[in-house]
Amino acid sequence: MVRIVGYDKIKIEEPIKERKKSTLTQTQKLFHFLQRSVASKGYLEAITWSFTDAKYNDHFKGQNDELKIVNPISSELGVLRNSIFSNLIIYMSKNIDRGFKDLSIFEIGPTFFGKQPGEQNIVVCGLAAGKKSRLSWLEKERNVDVFDIKKDVLQTLVEAGYDSEKFFIDDETPDYYHPGKSGRLFLNKGRENVAAYFGEIHPNIIKQIDMKTESLVGFEIFLDNLKLPKKSLKDQKTKYSVSDYQKSERDFAFIVDKKINVQDLVNVISNVDKNLISNIKVFDVYEGDNIPENQKSIAISVTIQSQEKTLKDADLDQINKSIIETVENKTGAKIRS
Repeated sequence: MVRIVGYDKIKIEEPIKERKKSTLTQTQKLFHFLQRSVASKGYLEAITWSFTDAKYNDHFKGQNDELKIVNPISSELGVLRNSIFSNLIIYMSKNIDRGFKDLSIFEIGPTFFGKQPGEQNIVVCGLAAGKKSRLSWLEKERNVDVFDIKKDVLQTLVEAGYDSEKFFIDDETPDYYHPGKSGRLFLNKGRENVAAYFGEIHPNIIKQIDMKTESLVGFEIFLDNLKLPKKSLKDQKTKYSVSDYQKSERDFAFIVDKKINVQDLVNVISNVDKNLISNIKVFDVYEGDNIPENQKSIAISVTIQSQEKTLKDADLDQINKSIIETVENKTGAKIRS
């Protein structure tokens, strides 16, 4: 019939291109964003089974029950994983034995805490081993440590749109982390749900699995415990700006109680004047001679720079005074003479 009438008689209609609804939900977008964010920090993505070896899983299951599989595909994959660490450590060990000493890997996927449908969590889990700057003529080599992994976790969450000034971090972590070199992170001081754990893997576990590495650190970010940001990931991007005016650096040394966290001091200083204070760096923490007991000295370098003008001596003196007064009033610290 079409051939008789003629194809040229058929009306041409353009397909509808308007998309009324996004293909991915906000949770799915966050999933893929965290995947890219961790990968951008030098981690290689691993894709493993949701099953694992019971002898590795035992180290990381915590208070959860072992979830045995009735008909496993392999005797070494006999349980559902309670933590992605169990799988990552298996493959990290294989790579280290093959000569890859300095390696960072991660996986994003489900972990299981029960047999029923829905009794699982989506977790971003990362593992890093070895040294930084191995055999470098430019920088002194050192083991990867808790501060490296903490930086990766904080930066990933900040890039996803969460406010670092509201974060609350303490040292209550599961038994598979080193008790003195690990941390627990909440998105706010209300401590509703744990957003992440990070730190060194417990030395006893490294010894028991006979992993030949100088250092092993890891993190877990719990996707289901992250409240979705109000803004979309695209809207959160800030415009990058560079000042054309001269910057000035000022060093301060404060004597504070040992219970005061360095980050608390940094937060107080950054809020003195967000328009002028462009960077804060802690370069020394000292305890000992000439410092009272139960106190410590924290030395901080503050970069001051305006976007509108070259600051005069009077301007710098004023902000220096404000920094000292604000820190003393809010933390009880004293400027070190």
